[in-house]
Amino acid sequence: MEHTLPASEYNRTSFTLEGGHGRGSSNPDFQPALHVGMEAPTFPLLDLDGQTVTLEEFRGKKHVVVEFGCITAPVFVNDLTALDRLYNRFKGEAVQFLIIYAREAHPGANYSAHASMEQKLTHARDLKRFETVEIPIWVDSVDGRSHRTYGTAASPVYIIDKEGTLVYKATWLIAEQLETALKGLLDADRAKTQGARMTRRVYSETLLPVRTNYTVHERVFERAGAGAREDVKKAFGVDPVELARKASQR
Repeated sequence: MEHTLPASEYNRTSFTLEGGHGRGSSNPDFQPALHVGMEAPTFPLLDLDGQTVTLEEFRGKKHVVVEFGCITAPVFVNDLTALDRLYNRFKGEAVQFLIIYAREAHPGANYSAHASMEQKLTHARDLKRFETVEIPIWVDSVDGRSHRTYGTAASPVYIIDKEGTLVYKATWLIAEQLETALKGLLDADRAKTQGARMTRRVYSETLLPVRTNYTVHERVFERAGAGAREDVKKAFGVDPVELARKASQR
């Protein structure tokens, strides 16, 4: 399942369309090799202090919500408000929220493609500082071993249950859907402690339209630096901020 993409290719120096799983594709699945019901792959990561951590730490203890992201991904940065709300909503419950810092989605003059682990850690620390992120941020390897395995969409979201099984997978954050899934897991936990048998599990797939916030796009592209917004315009043939602004007005 793990991909063997060289670090130099993974850490692209400019934004490009890739994979064929985007808008208009007949296959929107960003990682066809990984599905709910499978055991969640785990890899060593670093916390912001440079200490080695792993998802295995929560096995048997907590359900884990993971969103991949970076400081130059507008959609991910836009997700942070809702993600922080859910993080605070489930504080005290057997749920662990994590952000895994991936490659730069839109590298620019200020936040270029990662060439070292120290650079990647610095970018992750800046994300925490500039966006006042409360959720723990763990940092993937320079060659993106975890991100490549979970799918190289800009900000995929997963839930891994206490047994280490993938039970939720989405391209981006849909807060209400994620909240419902977590409530279901916690309700099942409570039922089990009361001796009830939980034998029914439901599988579903969705493909939903989600609006983006052009003001966040503009702020993130400006922070990324020269080249970031221009690369997206070149790839899509339209200015990304103008596209998001028009979509928000519909």
